Amino acid sequence: MPDLIPILDSRPVTTVIGILNFAVSIAGMRRRDLYHQWILHPYGIRRRKEFWRLITSDFIHHDLVHLLINSAMLFFICGELEMFLSERYGSGSLIFLAIYLLSHLTGAMTVSWSNRNNFEYSSAGASGSIMGCMMSFMILAPHEVAFYLPLAGAVENEFAALLVILGLMVYRWRSGNEMLDNELHFFSALGGIAATVICCGIIF
Repeated sequence: MPDLIPILDSRPVTTVIGILNFAVSIAGMRRRDLYHQWILHPYGIRRRKEFWRLITSDFIHHDLVHLLINSAMLFFICGELEMFLSERYGSGSLIFLAIYLLSHLTGAMTVSWSNRNNFEYSSAGASGSIMGCMMSFMILAPHEVAFYLPLAGAVENEFAALLVILGLMVYRWRSGNEMLDNELHFFSALGGIAATVICCGIIF
């Protein structure tokens, strides 16, 4: 545990988000009425003004496997991005938080608008926000190590997005989890790129 504390201290925003993910998701797994109240449901947002769903949907997860996958990606990808930004900017953790939130809100608001009349549409999970952060990290440091895989070793940012997308596709196919939303992932990724340009002043 002593070795873990410095790691958590170096990524405070990621740690808080991870704790919220577990707390909200476990609550939703224990009480399905809460789960249905907190997922992203555009029809409910438009017709019943349930705007809190735009925020709570990032923290609620479909099942334990979904939660553990996103938690691992959050720790290794978002945590590394937060540390990278903190090493280069005095307010790196705040910049990371802005990129994370803008990634999520871009995806959530876009799909909520495009599915505003679709009662059957719903989505849940932090993978959209993580995808936006992954795109941000890929732009800022394409050759930085995003995470490590058994046998394969280090995976650089320029390849990480492809592997994560493939992993999500396999998980959705194997689990039948319709909460995994590729439309949301796409727009969240665009949000991460835009947020990085705005927050870090990158000019292509």
